[in-house]
Amino acid sequence: MKRKFLPFLALFSAIFLLASCLGTDTEETSLYEDTAMTAFSIGTLKRHVHTTSSTGKDSTYTTTLSCSSYVFYIDQAGRQIYNRDSLPVGVDASRVLCTASSKNSGSTVVNIRKANKSADSLVYYSSTDSLDFTTPLEWRVYNYAGTAYRSYTVHVNVHKEYADSFKWNSPSTVSAIAALKAMRAVSVNNSMFVFGYDGSNTVIYHTAITDGKSWTKSAAILGADAYKNVCVKDGYIYVLDGTSIKKSTDATSWSTVTATDIHRLLGASSAKLYAYNVANALASSSDGGATWTAESIDDAANLLPTDNVSFCSLPLITNANTNRLWLTGNRSLTDYPSDSTAVVWGKIEENAPGSQNQPWAYYDISPDNYYKAPRLQNLQVTAYNDGMIAFGSDGIGASTLKSFANIYTTQDGGITWHPDSAIVVPKGFDCSKTSFAFAKDSNNFLWIMCGTSGQVWKGRLNKLGWKKEDTAFTE
Repeated sequence: MKRKFLPFLALFSAIFLLASCLGTDTEETSLYEDTAMTAFSIGTLKRHVHTTSSTGKDSTYTTTLSCSSYVFYIDQAGRQIYNRDSLPVGVDASRVLCTASSKNSGSTVVNIRKANKSADSLVYYSSTDSLDFTTPLEWRVYNYAGTAYRSYTVHVNVHKEYADSFKWNSPSTVSAIAALKAMRAVSVNNSMFVFGYDGSNTVIYHTAITDGKSWTKSAAILGADAYKNVCVKDGYIYVLDGTSIKKSTDATSWSTVTATDIHRLLGASSAKLYAYNVANALASSSDGGATWTAESIDDAANLLPTDNVSFCSLPLITNANTNRLWLTGNRSLTDYPSDSTAVVWGKIEENAPGSQNQPWAYYDISPDNYYKAPRLQNLQVTAYNDGMIAFGSDGIGASTLKSFANIYTTQDGGITWHPDSAIVVPKGFDCSKTSFAFAKDSNNFLWIMCGTSGQVWKGRLNKLGWKKEDTAFTE
């Protein structure tokens, strides 16, 4: 009896379960009311590249560029989608394949309305459709319920100029600059200052870094050698005038820091002033020139530069409170007539609490280095484009370099110095071989002020003028 009952029980259970499954034909569906764009990217695009052959002949060729690495940022508050890092010059943004993602599976729609049309032209977007982003497009994402949408303006930014292209502006002619017999320049507080020897004293002229045509003469008169001893730190101009260090924000009103045994003021980092003392030994000051501490060097003191000395400082991006320093220049032509190269010294300056003071290192000149630091008359060096850039007139000593033939750059910390192919001496350049100034301002413009002719030149690498968006924020 028990054996016969079990099959019936099993059959009844199966019927019950089947009835439960078929009891309703309505599935529960959630209709979301909100949505937003969550990701946007573009694919591979064509790029038209202009090139110039060794003979100067222009030509253009077409290649492709993978754009997947260019990050597009989504500003949910401002409803903007854009790439902060613009695509290179020549990228064709007229046929762009995109990939977009949205919250809650919202539908994406593109408004491809022409500029001269008032009515919208909405189409559902497919990742296989190419779009013309030569002008911004409206991009809509509708919620799953289809009752509302959020609109974004999508920009595909393309550079209009080549990053490493350099152009000198047409020069101004300034008679006051023309009359100077020797000069050096520094930039601070949005002004360019020229300290020049007029035959008796050091006189000072300044102009706004946005100008260069109109120059104002300072009422201050300094000693004859003061123009050789000028640097900038923390918004102040420091100058060694005789035996006194003075500082000013405007080169007109000066305050005396101290009477000192400093012989030559060399330059400044973000933390210290540097100088030669009366014994021609390196020294530094961390209190604005009030007191000085001897610096150590790793080689013979007679290898230090004494003429046309330039000081450069660049912060290390990998280490806080740390700077990389360079000291460049020539040894005395009288004492070392056979030198064919300039001398370069370097140092890592660590300013964190507990850091050890590192010695200055002499950059020995390797015989197989074909791009040595140029030994030039009136050699002047400034930090530029994460490296250094040098300019001078005639080769001196054993150097056979031609006057004003090249502008030299180093990107390996002063080891090799190459004639720059982009930053060249401007056409129409006319200058005294012994009287000119070479400097950089806070907008990354290079300036050349020329004695005799009075020419004032300004120029900048394009990429150093591009706006840099913040990608990291600190309190």
